Amino acid sequence: MKLFAHRGWCAGAGENTLAAFTRAAGQAGISGIELDVRRAPDGNTLLVCHDPPRAGGPTLELDAALEFLAGTALELYVELKEAGLAQRVIDKLVAAKMAERSVVFAFAPVAREFPWHGARPVRLGIIEVFPWKLNDVMGAYAPDVLFLGWDHRAWTRAAFRAWWSMFSLAQLSRRHKVPVVVGIVGRAADLDWLRRQGVDSAVTDLDEAITAALGTAARPETAPANR
Repeated sequence: MKLFAHRGWCAGAGENTLAAFTRAAGQAGISGIELDVRRAPDGNTLLVCHDPPRAGGPTLELDAALEFLAGTALELYVELKEAGLAQRVIDKLVAAKMAERSVVFAFAPVAREFPWHGARPVRLGIIEVFPWKLNDVMGAYAPDVLFLGWDHRAWTRAAFRAWWSMFSLAQLSRRHKVPVVVGIVGRAADLDWLRRQGVDSAVTDLDEAITAALGTAARPETAPANR
């Protein structure tokens, strides 16, 4: 099972920053990162941030992030937080030569505007939190990757584990012929459980316990090689 660092490296300060991406690139056992994209207050520039940006606040432009990430081996899960961004983000991933190792995804209200029909230079995904809606989602969009999971509320994690203890995540993946990604994982025990369920990837908050559970020491943080 591949591990993706939530917001680059969500634990501690500096999520969705180059420092977070550098840390993820230097951590053994991490295959990629998840990051969020929004419009800047000017309505045009694309920023890497989860919450709506504040005017004058610290920001990371998507162009700068992709320039850095192109020099790493990290795979990318790019979550769009607003509608109307998909084609611009896809074009930027293609221009940065990162299309083959990226997935653009979102919750349904944003994802329904993705360019689902025709060629897909970048894989497209959708987040679906209700298991009973999965067949409808697959029929309507035929996503390349399916994102499932829970949020910060404890009951959503408990409900997810209860449901998928009765049903099979591995069979879900085989039936629809797509990778299944689960997040946001905040406990090493949940990672172990997901591995046993045959999940393709997990998006995780990498606190000290989870980092230790990777079983390998972090590689020294070095500048990514130029390509």
